[in-house]
Amino acid sequence: MKNLNVIIVDDAKFICEHVTKIVSEAFPSFTVKAAYNGKEAQTLMLAETFDIVLCDWEMPQMSGLELLQWTRAQAQYKTVPYLMVTSRGEREYVLKAIQAGVNDYLGKPFTSEQLVQKMQKLLGKKSVAPNTVKQAQAAKMLEAEQKKEAVTPKNMPKPKGLAHLRVRDQVYKCAIKDLSLKDVLVVVKNDGNFPQILDQAVIDIEQLSGDSVARVNGYVQMLQAAEPRIDSAFINIKVALVDDDPDKMAHLSKYIASVR
Repeated sequence: MKNLNVIIVDDAKFICEHVTKIVSEAFPSFTVKAAYNGKEAQTLMLAETFDIVLCDWEMPQMSGLELLQWTRAQAQYKTVPYLMVTSRGEREYVLKAIQAGVNDYLGKPFTSEQLVQKMQKLLGKKSVAPNTVKQAQAAKMLEAEQKKEAVTPKNMPKPKGLAHLRVRDQVYKCAIKDLSLKDVLVVVKNDGNFPQILDQAVIDIEQLSGDSVARVNGYVQMLQAAEPRIDSAFINIKVALVDDDPDKMAHLSKYIASVR
């Protein structure tokens, strides 16, 4: 591929550096720049032209969805590929992104191969505008879901201290053993399938009310047998947190206070 400009937008410095490394190694001729929130991205995108946007959803000052809406309102970016790279994989969020003109969606955590494949696919269709038919369908589906939510009770409260840990293409049900703004220690059942040290991870923590704490990005820092035996029934996993979003940290602080 010819020389292209790529912008990566994510409030977590660790994620920006990780994605930059993947893109630079896969596409050595590309110029890659990073922004740590939507406002910074706007400034960069007005100063120069980018050929593809890789953006997180949840960020301070301006979300990825708001940046997407602004991007599609700019003449020079109406057809530029926009890839939403985020831990927000619920149907409602996907529909909102499609409605706003996103080209594709990649859920965290992801592999290098998955990201590169998405980029290759999008850059091969660089001149194609977002599908207006899909946008209209997404708008109708989103409206129907919102009406359904208005008459459907919220999910029953989940037990306190439970979470889901997502690493690569695996989802681990786990119990929280300890929690701070810097890391989370969870325990999972030993089924012989473990993540690896330094794997990118997303942890979804459930509150007693049933509402999820903002999904937190991190990486696997430690694996440890929960019992001093070779056939330990459980494994401790420590996840170092890398998010800098003040809103996420506020939610997390509130949760920590509620369980101590």
